[in-house]
Amino acid sequence: MRNIIAAIDIGTTKIVAIAGAINADNGMDILGMEKTVSRGVKRGVIHNIEEATASIREVVDRLRENTGEEITSAYVGIAGQHIRSVKNRQYKYIESPQEEITKEDIEEIMSDNLRIPIEVGEQILHIIPQDYVVDKEAGIRNPIGMAGRRLDGNFNIIVGRSAAARNIYKCVESVGVSISDLILEPIASSKAVLTREEMESGVILVDIGGGTTDVTIYLDGILRHTAVIPFGGDSVTKDIKEACSVLLKQAEALKIKFGHAQVDPENDDKVVTIPSVGGWDPKEIGFNTLAHIIQCRMEEILDSVTYQADVTGLIDKIGAGIVFTGGGSLLNDIAKLASERTGLDIRIGYPDIYDVKLDDEKCQPIFATSVGLLIEGVERDKKKAKARKALEEQKQKSKSKTKVKTKKSTKTEKTGLKRLLSSFFDTDDVRM
Repeated sequence: MRNIIAAIDIGTTKIVAIAGAINADNGMDILGMEKTVSRGVKRGVIHNIEEATASIREVVDRLRENTGEEITSAYVGIAGQHIRSVKNRQYKYIESPQEEITKEDIEEIMSDNLRIPIEVGEQILHIIPQDYVVDKEAGIRNPIGMAGRRLDGNFNIIVGRSAAARNIYKCVESVGVSISDLILEPIASSKAVLTREEMESGVILVDIGGGTTDVTIYLDGILRHTAVIPFGGDSVTKDIKEACSVLLKQAEALKIKFGHAQVDPENDDKVVTIPSVGGWDPKEIGFNTLAHIIQCRMEEILDSVTYQADVTGLIDKIGAGIVFTGGGSLLNDIAKLASERTGLDIRIGYPDIYDVKLDDEKCQPIFATSVGLLIEGVERDKKKAKARKALEEQKQKSKSKTKVKTKKSTKTEKTGLKRLLSSFFDTDDVRM
């Protein structure tokens, strides 16, 4: 029986359901991927339960029908401007006689983070270890097995609104799918498009979605910072609509077909004609007029990305530059503009890092989060299976010890009975 893993990406402009299975080579086969227009979602957060549920039901039903699999559980992404990072430090004194740090010590200070004060209506989504300090020896990644009296841990805690999470649960469970885990979408995107080398040397992942832009910073292979910028591809579309006085769907078409993130002098004489609609005269819009509108908004987004790197103090440690993904990363000349604006190396991230078999249509930045949710789901499933196996082995060992103790107890009881009889009778009488 195949182990089917599914994921659901609830975005501002689209909702995607995807299912996969582990193959013989320990890679992943994509069984199916379905998408539909997102309704009831604004800037990554559900605003209308009925509309969002209908959209989710549509993609899940299509996925079930086209794969022939009964999708009963899924990993689901969570995003939105309510997401924030909190830095925290915990410590404990090692009480074992050997003064050796164990896995239980790490888990204890990890769980202590659940008691930190957060705002009313918020909940902790992820606890990400940064590094550890053992007896003032800093910068330790894995202290298990080390000798020491005091263990300190630095943590990056991802916090989000409880109401946003509950609304996701309500919508997804309404279509007959239980949520295996909620996963922060920037973490999922990172799994799909970033290499280990980039995460080690320092990289900024910028996922330009419809409603928001997610910024994630990695250094030394660890997620150091995440933030959400309240502008995305939809902001660019609305700018074009208002500046050019066109319909929203026309503005979207202009952005996709003729939009550039940077003004180009060679396009000064080029224009695009908007056909007449409802008796209105046709309208001509210059390529560079369109580019100027887009460039202003993209520069604002890029400046916000640079600000996030500045406030963490990591901007000078970014060795691998910026990786753009999401639908907004496909905008013409975005890499050129970003390189000139930030002075960093730029590349566009496609979900082809992990051993996932995707056709060209699905291997696109717009599906990076969806594929990443599936990859993260596979990794979590493996960890859960490993934990269950370890627990089962521990139970078996406990049973074996109990059996040995029972045999010893029975033998002791027999010896005790003999002594009791000897106290009432002579030894010769007992032998009779």
